[in-house]
Amino acid sequence: MKIIKKGREQKGWSKEYACTGKGNGGGGCGAVLLVSENDLYMTSRSDYSGDTEYFVTFKCPCCGVETDIEGVPSRIWSKLDL
Repeated sequence: MKIIKKGREQKGWSKEYACTGKGNGGGGCGAVLLVSENDLYMTSRSDYSGDTEYFVTFKCPCCGVETDIEGVPSRIWSKLDL
């Protein structure tokens, strides 16, 4: 493939997600949101054996419910603190 004219450099990351409450007991309001990397934070859950799972989560500005999401690039995961 040949580049005819370079485009602008991509700044940040964002994707549309619905507020579902997935991974947090449900109860989301169904709002469709454009979630950016600045809206995300890491959450975790531990089971009885002591194993811990980590999730990327956002909080809905409409209802306040947290939703765990997938499809977040690894470069974003590495920026998030637990």
